Amino acid sequence: MRKTLPSNHQGTIPIKLVMASDFQRYDCTGCGVCCKGRFAITISKADRDRIIAQNWTGEELALGGAPLFTKRGDEFVIAHLENGACAFLQDDGLCRIHARYGIGGKPTSCRLYPFRLIPVGKQVRVDVRFDCPATAGNEGRPISAHRGELLTLLKLLTADRAGELPTPPLFGNVKVSWHALVTMTENFERLLLDISLPLTKRIAACVNLISLLRDKRIATLADGDMDEFVSSLVSTVQGVAVEDPIVRRAPDMMESVIFRHMLGVYSRVDRVGEKASLLARLDASWRLVAGSGNVPELFPGFPTVPFSQVEAFQDLPAGDVSLAIERYLHTHITSMGFFGGGFYGRSYLDGLGAILLTYPLLLWFARAFAIADGQQCLALAAVERAMMVVDHQRGMTPLLNTSSEQALTRMLTERNALRILVIWYGS
Repeated sequence: MRKTLPSNHQGTIPIKLVMASDFQRYDCTGCGVCCKGRFAITISKADRDRIIAQNWTGEELALGGAPLFTKRGDEFVIAHLENGACAFLQDDGLCRIHARYGIGGKPTSCRLYPFRLIPVGKQVRVDVRFDCPATAGNEGRPISAHRGELLTLLKLLTADRAGELPTPPLFGNVKVSWHALVTMTENFERLLLDISLPLTKRIAACVNLISLLRDKRIATLADGDMDEFVSSLVSTVQGVAVEDPIVRRAPDMMESVIFRHMLGVYSRVDRVGEKASLLARLDASWRLVAGSGNVPELFPGFPTVPFSQVEAFQDLPAGDVSLAIERYLHTHITSMGFFGGGFYGRSYLDGLGAILLTYPLLLWFARAFAIADGQQCLALAAVERAMMVVDHQRGMTPLLNTSSEQALTRMLTERNALRILVIWYGS
């Protein structure tokens, strides 16, 4: 969970904290979901020394004679109970450390969650994880209310300074400046927030813009020319989007098989201390790829629904559902945590394609949840639940960083395949 930003050995520069718009909200509701085995809580030496000084006993934490920390590589992980829960989780769902010593006594990674700090040149941008129920449900204060705490954490993680990181590629070996990447991000936001168009048309337009930006000549443009060039491309794409007929075409066999495979990767749940059944996972994987009969139990509590009903379900995201998905995508795009160090070292356009792929993924899950609830259209609760599923593994699971999974992701994020999936599940 913990993300440490690299220091600059050639000097220091002040860091600007950039946050997404305040239509994303968050406050901890004390549900305890993040403390119940979903994460191994990695701590720094300073965290460990502070917790040792708090004089907790194994009996007090129901650990008996077991150690409070486990060594993993160069770092330590807080002990968990047999049920996977953090040793400091109380029966009421609250943290013992927080209750006794306040938020400052907690591990840095726990204080940071569900936020992520993403270094972007001379900025640090704030991302928010949607596997937290409060984030998915948009509960609490606007995220700007957390600026003070995040600045405190930034000082702990970077000593209040950070070096300007090298710019990840735009695509392939083509590089542009951080300024250019920020400009592109602002223009993708402009497309995404164009409420004159239905959400699916906006996502399809973003897919089109990615394709247009894959031009090696773009690296020759100065920053000023880049701003004008990208803005003109967006205007062109918006004009095309207005007349775009959005014709639905079912994904072909290969696209469907890879997409269902990705559903399994994104829905995988690995709980701390739990030994997964390899045979059960292989069986679920084969049934998922086959795509016939009922969808296998992708994780505990996943509903029994037929594949055929999920594929036949049609409902254009609108109203609160559209706003929730827009909030999800806008928060992740604004953070610029979808590429580089925030996403397996991927290039800007590859990472952007991967974040747009979450649109059909979460709509597939939302369809399944809606069908299980007997609904004929997408409901906000189903979409919020789908966000929690998709965002838990996005950018976090090592599986998505293997060469085979990278290749499969690239196949689904090519323009034609991604556009087909966006339209098929989004309309």
